[in-house]
Amino acid sequence: MPAADTRQPNHDFAEAKSLAERSFELLIAHRIAPTPQHYAVAYAYASGANAELRATIDQRLRAGRGLDAFLFGELHERFVAIDPYRNLRGVGGNLQQLVESLAHSVGEAGAGAAEFGRALEAGLGHLDDLDADSGAQAIEQVVVRLVDATRSAAQQNDKLQQQLQSTLAETEALRGELEQQRQAALHDPLTGLLNRRALDAQLDELMAVESDAPLSVLMVDIDHFKRINDTYGHALGDAVIRNVADVIRKCIRGADRAVRYGGEEFLVLLPHTGEEGAAQVAENIRSRIHSLRLVRKRDNFMLEPFTASLGVATRLSEDTRETLLQRADVALYASKGGGRNRVTVGGRTVP
Repeated sequence: MPAADTRQPNHDFAEAKSLAERSFELLIAHRIAPTPQHYAVAYAYASGANAELRATIDQRLRAGRGLDAFLFGELHERFVAIDPYRNLRGVGGNLQQLVESLAHSVGEAGAGAAEFGRALEAGLGHLDDLDADSGAQAIEQVVVRLVDATRSAAQQNDKLQQQLQSTLAETEALRGELEQQRQAALHDPLTGLLNRRALDAQLDELMAVESDAPLSVLMVDIDHFKRINDTYGHALGDAVIRNVADVIRKCIRGADRAVRYGGEEFLVLLPHTGEEGAAQVAENIRSRIHSLRLVRKRDNFMLEPFTASLGVATRLSEDTRETLLQRADVALYASKGGGRNRVTVGGRTVP
């Protein structure tokens, strides 16, 4: 996705004050802590500075779904943060230093090779000048010069080889660091599942490749999660999210992809899976979540059982990414409206 223009428009005091009040009202209405990151998202929404950010929030509100800190964190990273890849740029700077160092070493080696060539040419010239009357000392001087030039060239080559080995090792270390940064940018830190940025790339690829192959999407939402947070606190709420993520991970195959889609929402991509197979996976996830019994280790406190609702959509020939996700979302909310703890497949509730 191209980088968004993160510059805020200029406002006079009265207009900025009004936008600030509306920003805080939005945060307070949805019980989102007014941290600088959350406030920046709310202000960008109120000002209309970023159309895609505003559309994302408006779509969620129209669907009757609340806003939360997790969503605002993702929106800040996607649309507001001006330097989300500072670490990657630091790695790039290190790589630039490696390239410059290697170029310098290669330059020195080239200069050494040229010097050796000149010494060899001069030595051979002196040999041509020698005749039968030349003394042994003159011949020895020519040989000594050639030996010295050869030794100097060998030392320069050894130095270059060491530099190349060192550069290769550092390059491998940087490659590993870059891969770690890339993985961190695509995964949710709480659950280890893919995040929404990764979802965009994964789903676009699945929609474009093998367009005739079946593709299904599951949406999973923990029922009454706000009540869990309010009753037990956010630490146990995070434990619930991690355990639900583990259930989802254990119910899918290697080619499937699980995503943390929202605070307590998950999305599962099931390539090469039709409606019937997707419904079976969804029911397996639902029943396993329903069977979870979580115990806090420090005091053996057992949480009350909790459930999840699921929606299933299978790609139609006319589907875009947006319409496929929308149909899964509609199915999910049919499960919510039908009493929760159930699976709805394309408008049909699975008993």
